[in-house]
Amino acid sequence: MTDTITIPLNKLTPWDGNVRRTGASDGIDELAASISAHGLLQSLVVREGKRGKYEVIAGRRRYLALCKLAKDGRITKTHGVSCTLADEAMDATELSLAENVIRAPMHPADQFEAFGKLITDGASVADVAARFGVAETIVAKRMKLGRLSPVILDAYREGELDLDEAQAFAVTDDREAQERVFAELSIWNRSPHTIRRALTADEIPSTDKRVRFVGLEAYREAGGVIRQDLFCDDGTGYLQDAAILNKLVTGKLQAIESEVAAEGWLWTDSAADADHHALSGFKRQYPERRDLSATDQSELDRLTAQYDELIDSDDDSVEEQLADIEQRIDALNASAEHWSPETLAVAGTLVLLDYDGTARVERGLIRKEDAKKSASAAQESCGEDGESSNPDDRASKLSPRLVQDLTAQKSAAIGAALIQQPDIALVAMVHAVALDAFYLGYGNESCLQVSLRTPALGVAMAQPDACPGRAAIEHERESLADILPGNPADLWDWCLGRSRDELLRVLACCTAISVNAMQHKDERHDVPRLAHGRKLAEALDLDMAAWFTPTAEGYFGRISRAQILTAIDEAKGAHAPSLEKLKKAQLAARAEELVCGTGWLPEPLRADSDSDEQHDGDDAVAMAAE
Repeated sequence: MTDTITIPLNKLTPWDGNVRRTGASDGIDELAASISAHGLLQSLVVREGKRGKYEVIAGRRRYLALCKLAKDGRITKTHGVSCTLADEAMDATELSLAENVIRAPMHPADQFEAFGKLITDGASVADVAARFGVAETIVAKRMKLGRLSPVILDAYREGELDLDEAQAFAVTDDREAQERVFAELSIWNRSPHTIRRALTADEIPSTDKRVRFVGLEAYREAGGVIRQDLFCDDGTGYLQDAAILNKLVTGKLQAIESEVAAEGWLWTDSAADADHHALSGFKRQYPERRDLSATDQSELDRLTAQYDELIDSDDDSVEEQLADIEQRIDALNASAEHWSPETLAVAGTLVLLDYDGTARVERGLIRKEDAKKSASAAQESCGEDGESSNPDDRASKLSPRLVQDLTAQKSAAIGAALIQQPDIALVAMVHAVALDAFYLGYGNESCLQVSLRTPALGVAMAQPDACPGRAAIEHERESLADILPGNPADLWDWCLGRSRDELLRVLACCTAISVNAMQHKDERHDVPRLAHGRKLAEALDLDMAAWFTPTAEGYFGRISRAQILTAIDEAKGAHAPSLEKLKKAQLAARAEELVCGTGWLPEPLRADSDSDEQHDGDDAVAMAAE
């Protein structure tokens, strides 16, 4: 090498033999910003070329950054560039290789701390971003990582944590909490999700349905604090004040409740959490439907035809138009509904918070005590024996015994006819079970003696919202509820107009929500109901591994240490002796990781053939104990 010389930028040219072929143009904008702010910190290495030019052997990216500055007008084309002229005796390829290989990149953790120091020393985020040619969000993220506990940063430097895991710790600025979670989580249990969950256990994610309902802005205006996670692509934050959030939710629900109460209902109430099972304690009345005016009916027909024409379009641009048409159709249909004074006098409403964060108003609900009062009042309007007070009506009535005889014969005739006409039998069965499944309190309005009982499976689950099977059933129930008629009086005609496949779909859903293969306390596994449940699963070729995953929270944390180790043995063949030294929580988390992907299932969820031997052993032990 010779002494450093200054060469005009327009006298420099890239050398074709540069060994760096990949990524040479990456990050040029950032490098140009740095050179503009800090100057050229390292000279280019050049050699004499043709026609008075100098070829850049080492420093090609710096050269490209200088060219960008000249193109942007930030320096002149004749700007003097500090260069080192290579000795002609040295191999140019070797120099280029040395430039790109013999270097030690700065560890990201050191970058994080250095960026933080710049801000601490008085530089603004915007200034630092401009001087290094990066977005302000990048600077904010590096500062956030620079404020991590030294314990976490050291673990990142030493390779105990990767970048995603280090970023997960940045969800909180509480260094003591960071260090506590780092110490508690074993090295095999430090996934970003696990780290975030441990650091935000007492907080509310911004995706919660209550947050969607009231909005983050209202929560902030009420004095609520939100801690953002800069490293979540979906912008997830964590709300710190549950009391403020719940107060806002209650207030907004009650405001809607007040508006609904003005409609004249006997009672109104609201709740943030209520499901279909909670509504099953009510009987339900439905609105009467009045004919639309000629003008409104014509508009409804026009909108319906327009909707049907657009719905088959593959053009995504019609989505907004479809939504507008659907809203106008709903408004016209709603204007035709009328709640009678008799219904308003005995029924009430519930304002509920749906799973997607929208308010849902359930109208026409009749409490059991109000239904009894209504029935008593109706009976008082007749004679004491419940018969009409009109003497002509009494004279025309047959004796109860004769009526029973005749209607029994009619029932037998109907049954015989159904055997001959299975399509109508299917309609009748779907109608009967759908009344129970979709129309609260109307299950006795079919002449078929078929009833549907819906077990409260969610009550028995520790994590009902995490159950895939329950979610699938609820999704199908909601989908069908959208296409079934609103009034149970219209259900029979609706069923008659449906195809066999459509009826089977409804029947399948009604069947699904009635399944109760739940084994209760002190109940033997071989009772007929449970035995039938196993046969049904076998007929369905049910693979429970597709519907259940044993986790620390949902399973392993709820059994004994010995049972956890046995599960690992069954899934993996044996367990490492070191597992026996772990604390219960650590062992449960480790079991979740080891068993994942093996297809292992707890005994009650296994196929019948897999569990018979275990059951026989359990029964033998029980008999011996007796």
